[in-house]
Amino acid sequence: MQDQMQAETATPDTSLTGAVPEDAASDKAKILIVDDDERNLTALQLILEELGEELVFTRSGEEALRYLLHNDCALILMDVLMPGMDGYETAGLVRSRERSRHIPIIFLTAVSRNEVHEFKGYTAGAVDYVFKPIEPFILRSKVAVFVDLYKKTREISHKVEQERRLLLENQQAQASRLAAEMALLRAEEGQALILRSLPIALYSMSADAPFQARLKISETVQGPSGFAADRFLEPGFWFHRIHVDDQPQVRQLFERLPETGSCVTEYRWLCADGTMRHFLNHAVYLARGEDAAPEIVGSWLDVSERRLLEQQAVHGQKMDSLGRLTGGIAHDFNNMLTVVISSLDRMRRATDSGNPAVRNIDLALSGALRCADLTKRLLSFARHQQLEPRPLDLNALVSDTEVILRRLISDTIFLDVLRAPDLWHVYADPIQLESALINLAVNSRDAMPEGGHLTVETSNVVIRAATGSDIPAGEYVSLSVTDTGIGIPPAHIDKVFEPFFTAKEVGKGTGLGLSIIYSFVRQSGGYIRLSSTVGKGTTIQILLPRLLAALEPQIEGAPIADIPKAQAGEKILVVEDDPAVRVAVSAFLHDLGYAVLEADNGETAIAALKGRDGVTLVFSDIAMPGAFNGYQLAAEVASLYPELPVLLTSANAGGVTNSAQHLYDWPFLQKPYRNIDLALAIRQAISEKPQSYLRG
Repeated sequence: MQDQMQAETATPDTSLTGAVPEDAASDKAKILIVDDDERNLTALQLILEELGEELVFTRSGEEALRYLLHNDCALILMDVLMPGMDGYETAGLVRSRERSRHIPIIFLTAVSRNEVHEFKGYTAGAVDYVFKPIEPFILRSKVAVFVDLYKKTREISHKVEQERRLLLENQQAQASRLAAEMALLRAEEGQALILRSLPIALYSMSADAPFQARLKISETVQGPSGFAADRFLEPGFWFHRIHVDDQPQVRQLFERLPETGSCVTEYRWLCADGTMRHFLNHAVYLARGEDAAPEIVGSWLDVSERRLLEQQAVHGQKMDSLGRLTGGIAHDFNNMLTVVISSLDRMRRATDSGNPAVRNIDLALSGALRCADLTKRLLSFARHQQLEPRPLDLNALVSDTEVILRRLISDTIFLDVLRAPDLWHVYADPIQLESALINLAVNSRDAMPEGGHLTVETSNVVIRAATGSDIPAGEYVSLSVTDTGIGIPPAHIDKVFEPFFTAKEVGKGTGLGLSIIYSFVRQSGGYIRLSSTVGKGTTIQILLPRLLAALEPQIEGAPIADIPKAQAGEKILVVEDDPAVRVAVSAFLHDLGYAVLEADNGETAIAALKGRDGVTLVFSDIAMPGAFNGYQLAAEVASLYPELPVLLTSANAGGVTNSAQHLYDWPFLQKPYRNIDLALAIRQAISEKPQSYLRG
């Protein structure tokens, strides 16, 4: 693709307005292309013009953002490396704006494929990454998919707006003459057809006893409720199927109708398929005259889908806020743990093995390390921690999680944990696997509101080459969760792993749990089996490939003799804004024989480097106040002192980004760390060539 772009030198015959005149493009989707190279713009025009859509060309991130202030588009194709504002920063600003945050972004880049590079792109808001050179057919196909999705979404929105306008107009007309029009609508076939096409049911009932009244309701009620209109003629049928928690509110509003004249209420209603759906009820009180009894007329509208979208949006905002809070807590906690672990490490090595205090030090150190593992889980929850698969003993993980499971389930549920002897090992992220087990157990708990039996079981499984199985033959380790709950209807079996699908009430589930588990298991090379019988229970089985390598023993510490010491004349610049962490790290480095310089921010560090020579390595925190964060400081050091190694560390670097970050791959040490880990990381960073930090 790059060669093709550079071979085409003509400038596209369009500026910011695009390749199609505005009067001819009203029904066409706009595709915004952001690239500072005119040759690339020309090549992209040649590739995409046969789609027949409107192409809009911009030469910089700033120009693209100005265009998006007043225009919408179906898709953004954006070059990653541009002068000034690069693709990542531009994508971040696009995502931060309410008007443009929904627009899909595809990054076009000639940079070599790299997981960290791709992760940064997806974090910035990209939906796809296309690496150059690109096959034109593939690019056109991807663009066509997003354009088609945009057009369908626009068409649906237009139809919804039309229906909303029609509904409002109809409601305004019904308020004054609804009683007369109900008789007229039954007589006039044309108007009946219009009403049947609307997602609304019209009704009338006696006002004398509304909660036991027979509802005369239009046949359109069968769609959302599942019941034919004649079922509503049964006394009390409508009111008694309202959710028990919503009945007092409805009763109060209807009892006051003679005073208020009208009311609007929303409540949950039990439909024929056993689900609770949300309905919006508009009611109007008609006093009539002396010759006719008072009557209540109104409309019934299913708003379940709207409520679901609202709940998902609220849940997403809560999860985002909770993730930010969790990440902040983990950051501060990791800094404190760094001080505690470093100090305990120094005390342990300085204390004679026969001293009774050694046992207390070891206990404190063990507790601090368990806290460090807890913060890793918090950062994983906040999406600030990269996945870290490693060899696992699944039985040990289940044992560690059993205490949490017993706290999560109710006293009416019996938990049985069955661990197979001689269980094979697997290779997976323990944090994600534990989260999957907890999520499955919570789903089983919710499926047994009256109590039941929950079984968690591990086993070795050998899959033979059998027909009808979508799981390849091989050796697997099984983790299954079985409950005796309500089960899953056959119609839902194929949908349970789809994002946002849930059979729970609105507000009781997001429909994301099983889809996240499914994605994690597939990324780990595994498979999921599901079997369920309505009224008897459900079993979900996770199958992970067997790891043939043996588990390496966990090393809790290292003797002082194994910790690499400083070599003659080596000096380290420690850059850390937390005074306690800075003091603890500097003290340990002094113990190893290093000369140490200290700086509390990036500006002080640059000044220290200019004022004193002989620094062997810069050891810097990433999240720091001031003009330089850790990434920016490392980039400045690479520019001023190319031969000087840099080692970065952070308690939580998830929220810190920089335009130079994607160009380098600096060595990194996650807080909290053991002193032995710090010593080894320093020796390794010093021995490496700084030029190798540049990514290809």
